[in-house]
Amino acid sequence: MKANASGTSRRLKSLQPSLLVGLVFDGEGRAMTPSHATKPGKRYRYYITRPDQLDDAAPWRVSAYDLENIICDQLSVLLTDQHFVCDMVPEAPVEEIRQALANADLVAATLRSGAARDKAVLLAQLVSRIDLQEEGVDLAIDRAGLAAVLGMDATVPTSAEALVLTLPAAKVRRGHQLRLIIPGPQVLNIVPATRDEKLVALIAEAHAARKILLASPEQSIASIATSLGRCRTRLGKLAALACLAPDIVTAIVEGRQPVSLTARTLQDIDLPLGWPDQRALLGFA
Repeated sequence: MKANASGTSRRLKSLQPSLLVGLVFDGEGRAMTPSHATKPGKRYRYYITRPDQLDDAAPWRVSAYDLENIICDQLSVLLTDQHFVCDMVPEAPVEEIRQALANADLVAATLRSGAARDKAVLLAQLVSRIDLQEEGVDLAIDRAGLAAVLGMDATVPTSAEALVLTLPAAKVRRGHQLRLIIPGPQVLNIVPATRDEKLVALIAEAHAARKILLASPEQSIASIATSLGRCRTRLGKLAALACLAPDIVTAIVEGRQPVSLTARTLQDIDLPLGWPDQRALLGFA
């Protein structure tokens, strides 16, 4: 009964299981536990400082989605590094090293795109502890667990010290939500390949409005809006958004827009007509 109440079996039956239960600690060294908030149509998962460990320091909270993605992505990158895998088993025969490399590729693929249940099992073997810091995440990898998933468990003593990686994570704000990402070498304010469907839909609506206006050049925006039963102000705003620079539109469609640019912020901006001014104002310069 105890195992079913709080153990792995119950956690993995969830539609959105928390993959890092029992592994995450905040910057004060306090254990963190899964939590969630539900808004209409969407569930937001977090790791928060355990209530029974609260003291004078403020509790910590981090997006479970962001943290789990960072850990899985970094482990998959590490496991696809053949030099790293070979260093883990330096004395092994050639055939065993080849098998270890093949196993590492399989584990990396599972961590990138496998089922949540499979990811949770692997993370329980690979990770011994995760410490959140103000400017990053310290990831402790269990050497014995790593050797086990590589099929080389006989080569690493169970008492071997954990391998600790420091991941420089940046906090970025996307609309009203604070996100956690691993910054690239040059660009810190852009989330890689994060397509905002609401923003894309707004651009599509703007170009549709432009076609409507160009189809009746002899009429004013007000008269066209009246005939269509639409808001004149919004129709005019959409027409202005249809004048976005083509490279900005391409970046939005591909998900390369600055993290601060959302459908709401784009609608609220007084958009200049000059493309260089648009790039500077929207963060594409």
